[in-house]
Amino acid sequence: MRLFILLLVDGTSKMSKSDANDGSRINVLDPPNVIRDKIKRCKTDIFEGIEWDNKERPEATNLLNIYAAVQPGRSKEDIILEVKDLNWGAFEPLLADAVVNHLEPIQTRYYEVREDEEKLNQILKEGAAAANEVAQRTLHSTKVAMGFAIPN
Repeated sequence: MRLFILLLVDGTSKMSKSDANDGSRINVLDPPNVIRDKIKRCKTDIFEGIEWDNKERPEATNLLNIYAAVQPGRSKEDIILEVKDLNWGAFEPLLADAVVNHLEPIQTRYYEVREDEEKLNQILKEGAAAANEVAQRTLHSTKVAMGFAIPN
């Protein structure tokens, strides 16, 4: 299933980390209370129930896409059965919990890695050395192909 995640404040524009309005997106490292507040303030509509793929309801589709994205084991049909009769006040906490639960292990791992700065710097040095080795081989191959170097 291919999903497009759109702005929380506009269900017709793509979500972007470069948007000046931090409330328009959920950042991977946003704490749970910030995620809940952003979802509580996100744009919704006046229709009853929640449905997917109605062109008149881009915000509903967007929020359902986010809900599905953070629960990859669930089908659209399963999600619709759960939420079709809910209002926004009942759905938004479900969405917030799902997003928080999805991001929690990622955030935990991030902070674990950041905790050991010495190990992180060593990993970065090893990665830079490996990338440099590949770059040097590519550069040499390019020079050979252009006639500026002799093959090894």
